[in-house]
Amino acid sequence: RHYDVTNKNCPAPWVRDSSQLAAFRKKVDNLLGNKTVSKETASTSQPSKSTGTILKKGSSGSKVKALQKRLIKAGFKLPKFGADGHYGDETKQAVLSLQKKAGIAVDGIYGPATEKALQIVEAKKKKSSSSGKKSSYKLPSGIYKVKSPLMQGTAVRQIQEALSALYFYPDKGAKNNGIDGYYGPKTANAVKRFQLMNGLSADGIYGPKTKAKLEALLK
Repeated sequence: RHYDVTNKNCPAPWVRDSSQLAAFRKKVDNLLGNKTVSKETASTSQPSKSTGTILKKGSSGSKVKALQKRLIKAGFKLPKFGADGHYGDETKQAVLSLQKKAGIAVDGIYGPATEKALQIVEAKKKKSSSSGKKSSYKLPSGIYKVKSPLMQGTAVRQIQEALSALYFYPDKGAKNNGIDGYYGPKTANAVKRFQLMNGLSADGIYGPKTKAKLEALLK
């Protein structure tokens, strides 16, 4: 959906009711018989949500350089050329190593599945290099959603901080990336994006399943 990349309300029926998107995906799976294309392979060949394009051998430019810097920081070394902005054999090998480690389709192409895998590695590395306190991402139980007046407090801030640790910012570019302790539309949108990327019902409501997935990824 355009909505997943740019937040444009398109296609409107699928944005308004995510079950319609789920039904469409199921129909496609049935037509393919789940044999022609695996889910991981299919996602690799589509534009990456974070870069807006596919990066592969032969690509070059600032997006490649940014990816290379992230790979190096995540522990996938580029000893010969480093972050030179050119997607050559060395960068491809680093991406292959990441994909093998994550257990996804191993093709050396950077797409959504690889981006998700890299985000998980980054989150784990960031957590291990910090104070190491599990309480940093203590998550509340219960249901949190947009209400009037807005739900607010420490529990909401904990949800926002956990989302931000996995790069699903409530409001990237705003002060403290939108971590303000208020469960407003932008926090709900961050929850919805997280749910979409992790196979959950994308309703923007924080509940037990979203909590469990966040905890699993932040371990």
